[in-house]
Amino acid sequence: MRRRLLLLFVLLALPHLAGCATIYKASVDERDVGTYADDGRIESTLRARLMQDDLVKLRDISVNAYNGNVYLVGEFETAPQKMRAVKIAHGVAGVGRVTVVPFPKREDPTCGTSDDLSLYAKIKASLVQDRDIWSTQVDIKVVQCNVVLLGLVASPTDADAIVAHANAEEGVRTVQNLIRIVR
Repeated sequence: MRRRLLLLFVLLALPHLAGCATIYKASVDERDVGTYADDGRIESTLRARLMQDDLVKLRDISVNAYNGNVYLVGEFETAPQKMRAVKIAHGVAGVGRVTVVPFPKREDPTCGTSDDLSLYAKIKASLVQDRDIWSTQVDIKVVQCNVVLLGLVASPTDADAIVAHANAEEGVRTVQNLIRIVR
């Protein structure tokens, strides 16, 4: 009986805990709450449109927005697929610049999904352990063992330290720094 009550309590608390995580994330973000909400709307609208598109289908592409600027990072099978994704992004209200970080779609036995996930976890852990930098608003994308760093930080020192952490991980092929400094 206790187990059932505990399970019921956890299930009832989950929506509130998720809400707390969202509130925390918004409170530590470098953007004001309105911009944070706008960027979230841009991301979700664009993801839905890319998923519905017969050419793009949002297979191996991640979508991030910061201050109305969109970043599409991932594997593209063809140039028309990439161009279509950009066109769809520009059709979403509030989108400014669209930056694409494309990787050609390929099967790479030397770096697969498990390698990408492992690198992501190692870099994220390294950033969390570094008490001298504020990296909560940095998104890490790993595609074919290539790291793309996105987000907003308060200082060039933080950005440089984040890039150094990514470069220090064994197995990382390249690091692209798309972090923006917000003052």
